Amino acid sequence: MWLAMATRYARRHGHDDPVPVTLRHPSLASPEQFTLQELVVAHLDLPDWERVEPDDDLDLIGPIAAASLRRTGPFWPPNAYTMAPLIEVARGGVFMLVTGLSDFFAWWRWAPLAGVLAGHRRPARRDVALFASMLVPAVLRARASRRRTPTLPWLQPAAEQRALALLTDRQAAVPMRFSRAATTQITHRCFTGAAGTFRALGEALGTAIEVPLSRPGVVESLAGTGGWLGFGEQRTMLQRLAGDLLPSELLARRPAPDLNPVFFGEPSREFAASWTGTGLDELVVDIEALRRTWLSDRPDPRTACLLQYAWLSEQVALGSSPLPAGELLLTQRNQRGS
Repeated sequence: MWLAMATRYARRHGHDDPVPVTLRHPSLASPEQFTLQELVVAHLDLPDWERVEPDDDLDLIGPIAAASLRRTGPFWPPNAYTMAPLIEVARGGVFMLVTGLSDFFAWWRWAPLAGVLAGHRRPARRDVALFASMLVPAVLRARASRRRTPTLPWLQPAAEQRALALLTDRQAAVPMRFSRAATTQITHRCFTGAAGTFRALGEALGTAIEVPLSRPGVVESLAGTGGWLGFGEQRTMLQRLAGDLLPSELLARRPAPDLNPVFFGEPSREFAASWTGTGLDELVVDIEALRRTWLSDRPDPRTACLLQYAWLSEQVALGSSPLPAGELLLTQRNQRGS
């Protein structure tokens, strides 16, 4: 969507066409998704297209991740390093990074109801429970959410209770109005932390980073256009804002790929097996439970940041990373946001 809108804007105002930059790694996308990328670029008639095809492992502490962690310290989200090869291609220029929209629709739990009320789709059975949830106080929604949220067995009991409370309280307090939810989302530390990470990567690689949703007025304009009900679900928004600019095939719903095996690969398992337990606070983390999670058949993606922080802490202790231990701690605090 952003590429289509940027292309239209550039051509209307006499600017050069934007140059799409795509990470072509077989573990991140299916052949069908690669075909869709080609369809979009051809549909927009963009003459230049940078396709980056790294041979390196995309593990959470693999070669690409390790280089990024050594440059910036711990970051959020933990898979931010996958953007490093693309940012490096744009060295000396401006890299526009679209982040936040997919997360927004995962977070704005009322999107299905908004779609029904706006007449975009017929009500389904699941909408009844969602509507009932909307009518109860936030404190009751938080309690119900806490019962449904998977436990965090790698944390000590008190830390787990605190973490679950933070997660469920936020989920319960999601604004019902699209306009308010959109402006609230960009103030949360998940969003600001991600924007800070990508700007730090850009600075380290000599590339200016633009995050459209963090620019003054962009989200406010989106919120104003969407109003109370917004656009319904993400696909509806895509169709309304850029449906005339994109091929119709792009609007079809597709399952998200399972990237867990990609991120928790052999480097992560080797580190987990040999990890001494240093780098993490044992008052917060159950070291052996965390190790079992990392070595399980399906590691919990919520432990990804802990894996990277433990690995980087060990690198600092061994003198293998140029990042001083004090800076490591400071970076972690900065990435937490306000």
